[in-house]
Amino acid sequence: MKKKSVEATIYSMDLLDIKYAVCHLTQTHYEDDTFEYVFKPYYQVIDLLTPETFQGIPGLNLELRKETYLRENKIPTFIYERVPQENREDLWTYLDEAGLEYMDPLEWLIRTDYQYTGDNLVVDQYVEPDTQLSTKNIYPGQSFVFDRVTDIGRNNYQRLKILLDIIVKCATLKAGDFYIDDSNRKVIYALIYPLYIVEQSKRRKKQEVGIEIAKKQKKYIGRKKVAVSIPLLAEMIDKLEEKEITVKDAMVKLGISSRSTFYRRIKEFKENSVDK
Repeated sequence: MKKKSVEATIYSMDLLDIKYAVCHLTQTHYEDDTFEYVFKPYYQVIDLLTPETFQGIPGLNLELRKETYLRENKIPTFIYERVPQENREDLWTYLDEAGLEYMDPLEWLIRTDYQYTGDNLVVDQYVEPDTQLSTKNIYPGQSFVFDRVTDIGRNNYQRLKILLDIIVKCATLKAGDFYIDDSNRKVIYALIYPLYIVEQSKRRKKQEVGIEIAKKQKKYIGRKKVAVSIPLLAEMIDKLEEKEITVKDAMVKLGISSRSTFYRRIKEFKENSVDK
């Protein structure tokens, strides 16, 4: 029987915009109009995350620790919440934006930047892993081999960032006597993550010092903090949840340039709404 399969990786984003690979997802459609979705969680990465960063994958009970979660002939909750339904009058607009002639749910998610506001999960195209000598692109399952750890970056910050990416994207590294794989992923993460935060803080302070020097020399004007309209933010959240607008468009309308800031504002708004 003929079939068409689409593979993707589900990532969870933290407040530093670090992408944690939490699940591999395969969508398969058969010629008899039946279909299935297969979720394969990366527990070795999920176990690194705090509840603030990862609240689970909608529709899956990850506490069961299943190797795979199968959904046959039924759109999974994770997909349903994020994809325009076929009875929408403006469905063709969404298809045109993604360059699709018909609604292929997972392909649509991969091709578009619409973001469901109920969580911080994103979907990217799955890339078949191989052994890499360059860390320019890191994907789940990839293996990296170097003679020394110092070979993976020009400075401490870059090395820590690459090591962190290898850890959180479920890749492996062999560099001399040093290695990263599932046997020590959690331990190395506990060591690398705080160091990365420190190095990032140092870089930020250097930037701030540079800005202050530029200000004194009258070479830096700076920019005022953009005040976000609460009614407009509420409107953008509604439109995002109805998939009537993209995240990029919402950010432009709100005058926000950082995705992490954008999602923090949404989280703050929802928390304040609950409190009231």
